[in-house]
Amino acid sequence: MKELAGNLIVEDGKILLLYREDEEHWEVPGGKVEEDESPTEAAVREAEEEIGVEVSLEKPFYTGEFQHNDDLFLWNGYIAEIEEGEPEITEDNFGKLEWFEGSELDNLELAPNLKMILPALRKL
Repeated sequence: MKELAGNLIVEDGKILLLYREDEEHWEVPGGKVEEDESPTEAAVREAEEEIGVEVSLEKPFYTGEFQHNDDLFLWNGYIAEIEEGEPEITEDNFGKLEWFEGSELDNLELAPNLKMILPALRKL
């Protein structure tokens, strides 16, 4: 099983999402937990790598398993706050960075881990 960590960054009632071109879906900043790294460390590192900001993790939001294609993943999602920097795309596999209200999420093609927690995301 692969372990992932992600950041749910919410400002002014909107959540920050990235559009991943190769997967054709929206996802939160995050990625693989590396060897000898905790999920919280991975979430902070991935925010810096993907959107060029320093975040602080406020609290765990969701931890659970999901399947994508033939792979099983354990995803750790954290409520995060931007401490420093302005979010911008810093990795080539992302085509867009946008803020969405919870009510807008139903109209998006979301990553599998976000689909599974959509009711909770609408309330952020």
